Amino acid sequence: MTGAEQPSSKASQKTRRSRSASRWGRYAAYGLGGAVLGVTGIVTIAGTGPVLRALTPMINETVSTATDSTFEIGRIEGSLWTGLTLDRLLMDRAGDGFHLELGSADFDWSPLALLGGTLKVNHLGLQSAKVVLPNTTGLEEVEEETSDSESGLSLPLAVAIDAVALREIALIDPLSGKEFLYGLNAKAAVGTNLSATAKIDLHPLDDGSDRFDVDLDFDGPDQRLAAKIDGALGREGLVMTLAGVAPDVATDIDIKLAGNGPANDWRGTLDVGADGYGALSADIGVQLSSDILAFTLDGGLETFDRISDQLPEQLRKKIDLGIGGAFDADHQRLSFDRVSVAMADAVAISATADLDLAESTVAAKLDGKIDPALSALVDDAVTWGQLDLGVSAKGDLAMPGVEVTIDGRDVTTPVSTIANVTVRADMPEPENDDAITASLMASTSGSDWQDTDLAAFLGTGQELSLNALISSDFSSVALRDMLVSAPQMKLHGDAELDGAFAITTAKLTGDVADLSIFAPISGLDLSGQGQVTLGNMSWSTEAGLKSDLAISTTETGFGIADLDRIVGPSPTITGQVALMPNLDLTVDLASVETATVKGPVRVDITEEFERLAVVGDLDVAPGTVPPEIGVSIAPAKLSVRLDGDISAPPGQIELVVPSVEAGGQRFDKVALSTRMEWSDQAVLSLLNRGAFTLGKHGYELAANVGLPDDGLRVEGISLRGDYLVLRGDLMLPDYATPIQGNIVLENLDAELLGDFGVPFANGTVTADLGFTPDGERQTVTVSALAMGLRMIVESDGNPSMIEDVELDATVRDAFAAPDITAKLEGRDIVFSPVAIDDISLDVKGGLEALDIVLNTSGLYQGNVPISADLVADIALGPDISVTARKFDFDVSDQAVTLRRPLQFVMAANGQQKLDVDLAVGSGQLVARMTQEAGQKSIKGDVSLDGVDLAPWGRIAGYDGLSGTANLSANLRESRGTLPAVQVKGRITGITAKAVKDLEPFEMALDIDLTKGILKGTANLANSDIEALSAKGTVPLAISVLEQNFSPDLSAPVSASVRMNGQIAEFWPYVPAPDHQVSGKIRLELDVAGTLDDIGWNGNLDLSDGHYENLVYGTILDQLALKGEFDQNGLSIPSITATDGGNGSLDASVDLKMKDGGEVAYEVTTKLRNFALSRVDELRFWADVDTKVNGNQNGADIKSTVAVQRGEVDLSLALPESVPTIEISNLPDEAEKEKARKAADKDTGFVGNLDVTVDIPGRLFVRGKGLDSEWGGSLEISGTTDDPRIVGQLSALRGQLDIIGKTFVIKDSKITFAGGSPPDPMLDIKGIYTTTDLEVSAGFQGPASDPELVLSSNPSLPEDEILSQVLFGKSQGSLSAVEAVQLASALNELSGGGSGLDVVGSVRRFIGADVLQVGGGEDGPEVKVGKYLSEGVYVGTKAGATPGSSGVEVEIEVTPNISVTSESTEIDSKAGVQYRLDY
Repeated sequence: MTGAEQPSSKASQKTRRSRSASRWGRYAAYGLGGAVLGVTGIVTIAGTGPVLRALTPMINETVSTATDSTFEIGRIEGSLWTGLTLDRLLMDRAGDGFHLELGSADFDWSPLALLGGTLKVNHLGLQSAKVVLPNTTGLEEVEEETSDSESGLSLPLAVAIDAVALREIALIDPLSGKEFLYGLNAKAAVGTNLSATAKIDLHPLDDGSDRFDVDLDFDGPDQRLAAKIDGALGREGLVMTLAGVAPDVATDIDIKLAGNGPANDWRGTLDVGADGYGALSADIGVQLSSDILAFTLDGGLETFDRISDQLPEQLRKKIDLGIGGAFDADHQRLSFDRVSVAMADAVAISATADLDLAESTVAAKLDGKIDPALSALVDDAVTWGQLDLGVSAKGDLAMPGVEVTIDGRDVTTPVSTIANVTVRADMPEPENDDAITASLMASTSGSDWQDTDLAAFLGTGQELSLNALISSDFSSVALRDMLVSAPQMKLHGDAELDGAFAITTAKLTGDVADLSIFAPISGLDLSGQGQVTLGNMSWSTEAGLKSDLAISTTETGFGIADLDRIVGPSPTITGQVALMPNLDLTVDLASVETATVKGPVRVDITEEFERLAVVGDLDVAPGTVPPEIGVSIAPAKLSVRLDGDISAPPGQIELVVPSVEAGGQRFDKVALSTRMEWSDQAVLSLLNRGAFTLGKHGYELAANVGLPDDGLRVEGISLRGDYLVLRGDLMLPDYATPIQGNIVLENLDAELLGDFGVPFANGTVTADLGFTPDGERQTVTVSALAMGLRMIVESDGNPSMIEDVELDATVRDAFAAPDITAKLEGRDIVFSPVAIDDISLDVKGGLEALDIVLNTSGLYQGNVPISADLVADIALGPDISVTARKFDFDVSDQAVTLRRPLQFVMAANGQQKLDVDLAVGSGQLVARMTQEAGQKSIKGDVSLDGVDLAPWGRIAGYDGLSGTANLSANLRESRGTLPAVQVKGRITGITAKAVKDLEPFEMALDIDLTKGILKGTANLANSDIEALSAKGTVPLAISVLEQNFSPDLSAPVSASVRMNGQIAEFWPYVPAPDHQVSGKIRLELDVAGTLDDIGWNGNLDLSDGHYENLVYGTILDQLALKGEFDQNGLSIPSITATDGGNGSLDASVDLKMKDGGEVAYEVTTKLRNFALSRVDELRFWADVDTKVNGNQNGADIKSTVAVQRGEVDLSLALPESVPTIEISNLPDEAEKEKARKAADKDTGFVGNLDVTVDIPGRLFVRGKGLDSEWGGSLEISGTTDDPRIVGQLSALRGQLDIIGKTFVIKDSKITFAGGSPPDPMLDIKGIYTTTDLEVSAGFQGPASDPELVLSSNPSLPEDEILSQVLFGKSQGSLSAVEAVQLASALNELSGGGSGLDVVGSVRRFIGADVLQVGGGEDGPEVKVGKYLSEGVYVGTKAGATPGSSGVEVEIEVTPNISVTSESTEIDSKAGVQYRLDY
């Protein structure tokens, strides 16, 4: 190519490339246009009806699978581009019951409007819609996932919806089945500049009331919004139904919102009203910027009757609300700079909050003040001067840290005023997934309790605290260090809770350091420490509450001796407590243990606290009953069984006591039971029954107590037994006096009183006690009669008896102002030495004016007449006064009479006055006493002048004793000073009949108490001797006014007593007529020391003494002793005497006083050939060695007795005849044993015997036809109250004259076997021998019941034996006279005292001392005689043969020697007889 061609070539190439590009551009445009046309064609074809109908099955399947439902589209007509119609659409999901059915839907829009940037919907319509809402009950909530990605709002085109018409919408609630019909018309438009309008009209097609009308218009360029919303929710509409609100609770709600303004400062009003509940009216504001939305709400809330009627008056007020805040969209932060809730005179709350939604954190604070006026909500039971509330929260929004504070000032409760109350609760924010901790503290200070008792109990301050540990998933809560403290008391414990806040385990312990804090509120003087523990505690809504219970105290004291004894120092209670979810409560105390009561108790309260059951079985120890009342019980059983309605539980209460001892009596088999019953009208009845035995006698008691509304009834009162019948009925109308009814003692056998220590042998008592209403006043009548009462006395005691006593009394207005009319009459009342023939007592009047008249007469000591007449007025009001207008007391010829009325007054102000002036025989007794009001001073004087003692001595049984008595005494004391007392007395001319020739004695007494020192002297003397003198000084700082008689025990005391003289000179004045004492005596006693440590010493000397017992003839002659004594004891080393003959006595006494009042002594005696008894019926001499060692409780007595000789004269010892005594109710052996034990218990002293008695012989028993000698030995053991004698006495020789014959005593003995009481066995046998017959007669068996045994050899009947012995011939051969004598002999032998005794009757008729009718070989013989004087006998006899008749004379010269003379028709003879005891 040439150079000239090159440019042309380049240009050509460029032109070719441009054509190629242009060609490819057209190709591309054609392709794109074709593609667009293709796509358009495809879309156009796809949006036609046939295509859409062809795709319907695929769409149905795809949607069904995606929604887990049955989805079906009906026939589609038309095209997306020209308008579509759909005849139906169905969706049914079985899983939750959701059902959707649409009918005749149509859609019309303008596709070409898209070219202008507008999506325009011309019409959207629906003929009908039916919706069954899903049932979500039981379905789990599925947490929606949120995307972290966010996108802004952009509108690439405008949207216009000209009309939406949903002609019929049917919504069905699946739970209630209710159907709701609605119609919806709407239109909306949104421009690309964000300008928008919307109108929605939702209205009911049925009679429903739910509606919603919305009209919104937003100007995008100007950023202005106009809004209007008007809606209503009916009480039976869709919303309330879906919310599950019952129609009776639901209400009609109206909602109105209207506003207009720029977006950065939009203002509007909000009105919400709930019919019957309340209404909210508020101004709202919105400030919208590019990234922050601020908002405000300020208004008020009012309550209507359905709420206000439930609120107290103080809260029926308008609530002011204020809220201000902002939402920062960019930073996702929502803040409230102000929240206020206020109600006038009630509460004011302010709060702020800041929520960081991006970081999920919160910071909030709330402060509140509770107005004091709200105390009226609790009826001002609690008031306060200031009450502040504070709450703060900070941290993670899901679980921030929270602090709560409550501060109160001047809090007043019904019982206290508290200066400060503080409550602090703190729950710090947990870190990560750590457990949550929380704490609570509360305290009070400055508590001022109105009740001082509570103040002592609770103190001035209290504290409460606890810590909690909560797991991060709230599955468990642990409460630790729970503590409630007050002075002397703390409650502490721990607990574990699960996620449902059920207590899995817990323990609470209350410790009381000093139980005295409960003393004021309990009224007991409590002391000690206590603890209450609830352990192993658990609680849940399903299982309820269960816990172990333990209560214990130590060093417990109640200040009441009985409670202290019963409960003891360390009582305990252990058991379990359970409270079921249905509120069944069980308290099962497995062990209630006190000092005297122990056992289990169970209490069940069930059926929502409607039913009560109590089961208790308690052991009651003997110490339960106070020992000081003299009642003791054996271990007892107390049983309680109650089961029934809690307000009226029926049941049984039983007490069983094996034995009860009271008043020295023993009650056995004591059983008491109470049956609780309730009527249909809920009236309680207590059916009480009881039984016991006393001795061998059983008793039953009963009383039915009814508690109806109209009054207390006690019916069927009964006490019955062998000796007692009592019955009665009582009623207390309206549970107030007066009482109506009576108590009747039908019979009280006086023997019953013997079981209670009143020793009556027989007699009866009856009584009737009546209660009669007299309007509102009570009248009580008493009628009682005691007849034939006889008291048991000792065999040698004087009888005591009450023959007849009758009481009739009426007391009107008994419980207010008693008016008494009473009369008591009695006769033949004997209490030795006084026997009252008759007594009459009349009482009339009220307590402030009682008239008393008493008349009585009788005998003193059986022969001294006595009588008394008294007329007195007694006032028993605030001032007590007694005025005796007449008092005549006559004893024999001596009279005690009033010289003027006797007066005694004791005023309410403490003033007292006594004025007595009596004539006493020939003398006078005057006594006056005055005490000032308020016990300011007291003055008293007593004088006894010129009283002749001779008549009084004669009355007292000391005839011949004479003297004149004079006495003066006075007392002076003023408050604050020690009393002054002077006593001077003198008895002059003391003499006795036995010593009338001796100079009379004089006794003088002089006592002076001044300045707390008591000095006194006393002496007995005449001009020749001073028989007795004494003096002493004792500190005695006492006060009569203040009733203080507690002298100073440490003050010194001194005293002395002197006696020196002949006993015979003053012994006649001693009232001991059966004893004679003489000798020279000297006694010296000196006392020194203090009252609490008195010391004394002295000596006693008796010489040339003589003692004679005039009953037994015992003589102590030449008696001499010397001894010394002090506070440590008495020592008499030697006591010597003779028996007035050859007998001698040597003895010694050693007595020691030990600490505690114990006495120890040792006594030894030695008697040789001593005459222990000298009376004619019993004389014996013995050697005795005795040693006694003992104390005040008992002694050991060891003795040996050797009888030298003795004589027993049965003719003097036994009576001439033995009368028959009727005996009944003799005690059996068991009763005797019981009596012996009782006697042992009463005496307390036990003498242990160890005595040996040796009788070698020379013990002669004579008289009543017996002449015998005995010997043997006895061992005596046991005690002085229950001696046991073992041994035997044998007859050495002797003879017994009976029925005129002499029986020779052979092989006879008396055996003691140790029985109690001693009852020896007799085996005494006498032998009488004739030529052809040997007769044996004797006594055999116990001495208390011997048997006369008569036998013969050869054997004959008893009457035949007697016939042979008396007359020497058989019974069939007896004459009439001999037959009479035989009958008399049989009667004598059989012991009969009332049978046929012809011989004795004749003897008594003729006045002879001796009458004998006999017979023998010489024929019958009669002897008659008489004692002309003691020891001189003259008799005569007449027989059938010569020389058998004559005269006898016998003169007893001495007991052993007598002179006899006998003269017959044939001869005369005389002689001297000598009898020797061998």
